[in-house]
Amino acid sequence: MDEQQARERRNELTRYASRFWAGEAEIARTFFSQPRAPEEHLRWLRVQAYKELQPRDDGIILRNIEQLARNYPALEKGVDRADFLYNIQFLEEEFRHYVVFADVIDYITGAQLTTEELATYDIEHERELRAVRRRCFERHGELGRFASSFCEGGGASIFHEGMQIGGDELSDRIAAACANVYGDEVDHAAHGADNLNAVARTEEDWALAKEMVTEISMQRLRMRNEEFGFPLTDERLREIAEGQVELPERFEALLV
Repeated sequence: MDEQQARERRNELTRYASRFWAGEAEIARTFFSQPRAPEEHLRWLRVQAYKELQPRDDGIILRNIEQLARNYPALEKGVDRADFLYNIQFLEEEFRHYVVFADVIDYITGAQLTTEELATYDIEHERELRAVRRRCFERHGELGRFASSFCEGGGASIFHEGMQIGGDELSDRIAAACANVYGDEVDHAAHGADNLNAVARTEEDWALAKEMVTEISMQRLRMRNEEFGFPLTDERLREIAEGQVELPERFEALLV
């Protein structure tokens, strides 16, 4: 497969996956469209803070710290400096994302969030999402890993929607936190798409990648719906998966 064909397949997959990212946006937009008491915001904020920090033994922060420590001795001797820098930046971004949401949680509660408390917000569909991603990697190796990273952030959709709210102190703080995260998540998805593009070398690879993106993205919809207290019905989630959803123009910027 030549470079032009690979670009076409990547764009086809991006356009296809956009229905799921638009679905994540609809979930958040539906939640934010109604006036919410601070206590109603706490659940999704805690779930999101958990997702950013992942306070567990195999969580993303600990894994990245351990990977950096393992790779450091091989820097410039097999470990590329650009890759090492990206991993440092990724670690900073993920922890900063946790901090901005944790700060909003503390503002609401008047107390300091603890990792022990946060660990109780590992919701069912988030656990299942991890299981889906793990199966993809175990069965299909690097193709499965990068199909998962292609889906990372869901088009940054909930953060884009969160950026739109305002009018009171809490809403302004939520919007600022989401704005802090938004650009980073767009970049993470682009990086994941670049990696997928590098390992998907045949039509069969791209077809398999689409199957995995479908499974992961559908589970992401269930996870987001649970995170925000199930604002959409299961029927509506199925309609979104079938493509019955309006795609935001901003997704065009994800094409190459």
